Amino acid sequence: MKRRFVWLAVAAVAIGLAVLAYRGPGRVIVRGHVGDVAAAMFVYAMVAALLRRRGGRAAATLTIAAAIELGQIAWHTESMAGQLLIGSTFDPWDLVAYAIGVAIAVGWDVITTKPEADPPPAGTCY
Repeated sequence: MKRRFVWLAVAAVAIGLAVLAYRGPGRVIVRGHVGDVAAAMFVYAMVAALLRRRGGRAAATLTIAAAIELGQIAWHTESMAGQLLIGSTFDPWDLVAYAIGVAIAVGWDVITTKPEADPPPAGTCY
C-alpha cells in the first residue's frame, strides 16, 4: 500500500478514536455520522491497496458502505464490537456520511498524487 493511503487510514482511525472519546454536545450526531465519515475514509484507504483507479476505489467503497447500511435493515447487532464494525440500525443519513467520507478520501487521493511528468514534445531528440 502506498504511504499516502497509510496516512489516510491513520487519519481515519484517529478520527474514529476521537469520536469514541467525545462526550460533548451533539454526541449522538458526532458518534453516528462523523464516525461513518471516518469509516468510509478507512475503507477507501484499504480498497486503494487493491484497485488502481480512483473512480473504482470510490465506487467500491460506496458499494461496501451501502451494502452494510442496507444490510442493517435485515440484521441487528447487540454487541459493542458489532455496532462498531457494521452498525446496529439503518439510517439513510449514514449513506450521506459515507458519501462525505468518500469525497474526503478522493480529495486526499487527488492532492497527494504526484503529477506525472509531461511527455516530451513530438519530434524532440535527446
